[in-house]
Amino acid sequence: MKENKDQSVDVNKVLMNKALSYLSKFSSTENKLKTILNSFSQKYLSSIKKDILENEIVFVIQKCKNFGYIDDEKFTKTKIENYINLGKSKKNIVFNLKNYGINDLIIEKSIEEYFNSQKDNGFKAAIIFIRKKNIGPFFKKSLEPNPDKLFNKCYDSLARAGFNFEISKKVLNIKSSFEAENILCNIDN
Repeated sequence: MKENKDQSVDVNKVLMNKALSYLSKFSSTENKLKTILNSFSQKYLSSIKKDILENEIVFVIQKCKNFGYIDDEKFTKTKIENYINLGKSKKNIVFNLKNYGINDLIIEKSIEEYFNSQKDNGFKAAIIFIRKKNIGPFFKKSLEPNPDKLFNKCYDSLARAGFNFEISKKVLNIKSSFEAENILCNIDN
């Protein structure tokens, strides 16, 4: 019985060291850290009973949460900001956050807060998207046989990226790339 207790203390220390090593390099979520620790324990701690490992992993994750090393809400808010600056739509952001294993309530709350705090976030993301894709006012070719066809192609790209019709129409009605850049500068300030 005493031997098992000593093993669990060692397991705790090994898992905590692994968690700290991982978290020193990467920002993470609870789910991702759990996956990393499970993978590590299967590879290096396979001689220890599964129930002991599971309890120790839960304990290590809780300890990391208490110390503030992992916080899904902060992680979500940071990722939302990064995705907006990458030109991702609201739908795309939600999809990517769900892939991180973040709780739906945290995602919904953070998205609501972020998009309600600044009304132009979707518009900003759409302008960044069209700038990256060289469509709309950023389109480079001077000879396009059919402007309606070009508009439809641009709109289709925005729709596939997850932008709604109102934002797409508003972005595609910008006259020049200079005007679009000016709008981006004014949104950021």
